[in-house]
Amino acid sequence: MDPSQFQPPIPGRLVETTDALGNAGHAFVPDPIPPNLDLGSKTIRLALSQADQALARLDGIAHQIERPDLLFRNYLRREAVLSSKIEGTHTTLADLVLYEAAHVAAPGGDNEVVANYLAAFDYGRARCAEIPVGRRLCSEMHEILMRGEDARATKPGQIRDCLVVIGTPPLSAARFVPPPALFVNELSENLEAYLREETEAALIKLAVAHYQFEAIHPFRDGNGRLGRLLISLWLQKERILTEPMLYLSAYFEQNQNEYYDRLLRVSTHGEWTEWILFFLRGVETQSIDAALRTQRLVELRRTYHHRLTGPRVPQNLHRLVDELFKIPAISIPMARDFLGITYPAAKALIDRLVAAEILSPNSIVIRGTAYYVAGGLLNSLNEQVDPVAGAPAA
Repeated sequence: MDPSQFQPPIPGRLVETTDALGNAGHAFVPDPIPPNLDLGSKTIRLALSQADQALARLDGIAHQIERPDLLFRNYLRREAVLSSKIEGTHTTLADLVLYEAAHVAAPGGDNEVVANYLAAFDYGRARCAEIPVGRRLCSEMHEILMRGEDARATKPGQIRDCLVVIGTPPLSAARFVPPPALFVNELSENLEAYLREETEAALIKLAVAHYQFEAIHPFRDGNGRLGRLLISLWLQKERILTEPMLYLSAYFEQNQNEYYDRLLRVSTHGEWTEWILFFLRGVETQSIDAALRTQRLVELRRTYHHRLTGPRVPQNLHRLVDELFKIPAISIPMARDFLGITYPAAKALIDRLVAAEILSPNSIVIRGTAYYVAGGLLNSLNEQVDPVAGAPAA
């Protein structure tokens, strides 16, 4: 890390340090938060207003739609895939739902890494009703997030006790070096206290907190995924959103270079305003995306049920359609067990869903069991949304 890139007024200080091999260099120790921000500019006020309005409209939609539980799990899956993609994994949404359905993957493989993201969010969502979003919750979620990883290298659930380097070692060549371990507990305690205060507007606070978490880098590995996961968790904890509908990883992944650059330039140049504007644009963009995507999924569910109307259509078919919106992959044994019917009866229902083009005809065999994917549903989740027309982008 080149000390000359840090230009006043930086929100922290450089300290001399050495890595595990004895190489000397510098690390950045961020100041405690809140920072001294000028939030009175017209640009900031407008961006905050637009993000707040988009978020409020999204939350309103959650109260209006039927069976929100059928939709929002898929948003979390998409977030898990994209957040992990930023860190270099290569799992697709189809890979993830097949892994969830079949419960089969190589230990430490990308599917398991992404599935851990879902499990960590589920745990955190339940746990934050009991404890604040802070060091203890982060450690417990990190332990889940890092399951299957090399425990000696990553030390799941443990605040780091060593120096970490972002980018290519040695220290002098690194993109960024977070604070040495001796500063981490105090800075994390300050971050936890800041999240409990009612000072800044909620989204400003979230932008500041996300930067600070990434700057502290409290764990050996998994900080990026955990930091992005905490955004959605905190929005729910504070009842800003009543359902887990907003995830920013799609925006960060589409603007990955700018995402990293904006975070870095807070440290190197004190560019808080530029980072906060970028973050607020992300909230607005993804709120609009989630609102349009929700409308599209509601219409798709209505279309699927309409295809299955008629005097000889068993109600179990409609139950399977709704189950596919919870997890867009199914096998005949899964349908049999879910409905409590015989294997032949379950097979007949799966065949009818294939004929109705709700399930893709080409099954994927995993350990001798054929799994069918709801291809149209996955495509609807994967396609970009045109925020003007409200339709899939070309």
